[in-house]
Amino acid sequence: MTCWMRTMSNSDRPSLRRPGGFPATLTLVLLGTALMGTGLTLLVSSSRAASPQARFPRPPDTRVDPRAPKTLTGQVVDPDGRGLAQAVVYLKNERTLDVRTHIADGEGNYRFNGLNPEIDFSVHAEHRGASSRTRTVSSFDAKKDVYLVLEIDTSGQQQSP
Repeated sequence: MTCWMRTMSNSDRPSLRRPGGFPATLTLVLLGTALMGTGLTLLVSSSRAASPQARFPRPPDTRVDPRAPKTLTGQVVDPDGRGLAQAVVYLKNERTLDVRTHIADGEGNYRFNGLNPEIDFSVHAEHRGASSRTRTVSSFDAKKDVYLVLEIDTSGQQQSP
């Protein structure tokens, strides 16, 4: 049994050589165009018992680097879902106990970049004396972009002009 292996693309036509030295040309006709341009690989055998087999390229690697830094974004809102401008968001590193703060923008949005993925963080927000519940960004969570909504009950607060 004689086998040849050749990788094909849209633009080339394989020219195969048998062990005896004379060329054999394989023309492949695909039904439909779904496989065109995929760079498929064919195994062709001169044996009548074996049929040609198509091997498709390996899918791209979609794994995320576990050491890549995390980003925490979110919004500070009241119970009705309206953003709270000028709320202060506290991010605490649970290993070193360092605290970083961010003042939310006009719609209550906040962002912390470059978080170490191997450390747990706790986050909460404060606005005019009221506080949200504390949430955790876990080192066991593989997501690199974390989005948290922090809700503050503003019902007991006085409204400023």
